[in-house]
Amino acid sequence: MYTKEEKREIRIQFWDGFKRYSKKRGRKMTSWVLKGTQIKEAQLKFDLGENGAFVMLQIDSKFESKRNLVFKSFEKYKPVIMETCGDNLIWEQDYHIKGFKDVSLIYFHLKEASVFNKEEWEKYYEFLFEGMTKLEAAFLDVKEVVQSI
Repeated sequence: MYTKEEKREIRIQFWDGFKRYSKKRGRKMTSWVLKGTQIKEAQLKFDLGENGAFVMLQIDSKFESKRNLVFKSFEKYKPVIMETCGDNLIWEQDYHIKGFKDVSLIYFHLKEASVFNKEEWEKYYEFLFEGMTKLEAAFLDVKEVVQSI
């Protein structure tokens, strides 16, 4: 087992490696839309945690009704989004983040990925990069119409 400090250091190494990978592929980490979606309730996120690797469009609001409205707005354009992202994109209106809160997610998931499996990091980098490239493009395709809600 790793100490808390060792786990933190491994995570830092992973994300630093992903930054270098992205730069090699022509994208600086600061060039992704991520939190700059211009839709208050929506953020594009990367995650590699206990439950695998995720590339996601997370929708949250302190008001469940607002969160659901924004999710339904994206869902209205599901065919457009799926055309860009493919069939592996998962849609969950009510997703509970353990020990945190309920959100809505539109996401790619790579099960059984672990930041501690360093031999697979290249595979995880590719998954994160390719997934975000698709999800960001799909988001940008529908952003203006969703913003108008």
